[in-house]
Amino acid sequence: MISEDCDVDRLIGTIKELPYHEVLTFTIKEGYACDDLLVHCKKEGASEEDLERVREYRKAIQDFLFLLQMGQRPDYITRKNVENYNKFRVVAENLVKKGELLPAILNFFDR
Repeated sequence: MISEDCDVDRLIGTIKELPYHEVLTFTIKEGYACDDLLVHCKKEGASEEDLERVREYRKAIQDFLFLLQMGQRPDYITRKNVENYNKFRVVAENLVKKGELLPAILNFFDR
């Protein structure tokens, strides 16, 4: 797992300079690892706070993947979901600069 502590900023720092196919691959793998972590935490009886931290991280990953794969803004549940999602703008900006995504993708982020 890229971020064992489920830190969106750490994940973004790791993937933000990568080419599109690696961003997609790393993010998908992180999503699977996060799913495994959530199952493990539930099995071990983790606190609700720890479970919520993993869920928020997983939601951030899912939202960014949804944008990359569907070309649409995801649905949000909480303000934290919006904040985490918008952190991925830097990744999208770098992919636009590299010519790997169309500039219109940036319209799906809040400024």
